[in-house]
Amino acid sequence: MKNFIFFRTDRLGDFLIITNIIKVLKEKYPKSKITVVASQLNYLFIKKYKIIDRVILYNKNYNFLKKIQIFKIINDRNYDASFSVDGKSFSNLCTFFLKSKLKLGLIYKSKIFGFPFYKPNFFFKIIFKYYETFTSKDYLNKKEHLPTKLINLSNKLSLKIKTTDKYYYKPSINEKKFKQEFRKFIKRKFILIHLDEKWLDINGIKESLYEELVIFQKKIKSKIIITSFNNSFDYFVIFKNKLKKKKNKNILLFENKSLEVMERMINYSKFALSCHSGYLVQICGTNKSKIIDIINKKDFIWYSCWLPKNTFHKFVFKSNEREQFAIKKILFDVFKIIKPLKIANR
Repeated sequence: MKNFIFFRTDRLGDFLIITNIIKVLKEKYPKSKITVVASQLNYLFIKKYKIIDRVILYNKNYNFLKKIQIFKIINDRNYDASFSVDGKSFSNLCTFFLKSKLKLGLIYKSKIFGFPFYKPNFFFKIIFKYYETFTSKDYLNKKEHLPTKLINLSNKLSLKIKTTDKYYYKPSINEKKFKQEFRKFIKRKFILIHLDEKWLDINGIKESLYEELVIFQKKIKSKIIITSFNNSFDYFVIFKNKLKKKKNKNILLFENKSLEVMERMINYSKFALSCHSGYLVQICGTNKSKIIDIINKKDFIWYSCWLPKNTFHKFVFKSNEREQFAIKKILFDVFKIIKPLKIANR
């Protein structure tokens, strides 16, 4: 029996990028045991994957004794291959002592005096048989496609994954149950907009989000579904109160839905709009759903590093070097993208 371990002690979107790698690995070695070291941000979601046999929760805020305990659990078996791809010190330290035949890693690269620097270079060369490098955000000056680097690492195990393959493999969901709970509200295709903390820096978001969405909805001639999770920011509370008061049947709000339900809603949408929700972007790549990302112009290269290569994806800026844009301008720019696609007239 083969054993494999993945370190993903970061965010949910980062884990999603490797789910198809795990799926293909399990298909190649169906009797293998797969362990994932998770963070508190993705632990519960990872637990839902039947192809993953063991999930170990690690929190960087654990005390020293708790970290030692987790370290011992991780090292309680021999592994055929390990994937330390989250760039975290704890993951790399565990890998150093790990009893693994093949150690694969992702090295995050920064600069000193303008020159590339691996932190520290000699350490990674000692622990990893094969590794890919990825430049940290503050030092990135050109696009580096992260999913491609992870696929290159996985193919050291002869998995034969292509960069155009979907990155996200979704756990199974009861489609019939979903339709009973959700599809009855929607009689035709709709636009999905996800609201979170990344909308906070949009100019005028508190004062005019509802009004501008009403205008936008009339222009696209499609219903809008708004999704959000544990959102208590002022702009969202104001929007929600206005929506409830106006009883607008063309803009529907769904809060705190499970990730599985979110995946189905994205799948049925005409296109999805967010301020770069990593989960939403990768779901669109899997379902070949259209996605529009609202980002700050200064982050264009950074966010380009995660783009799916198998779906329609466009960026819209919410700021440039001089100013933060108003929600009216942003939605106008979104409409300019979708109008030629004839989404608004279907």
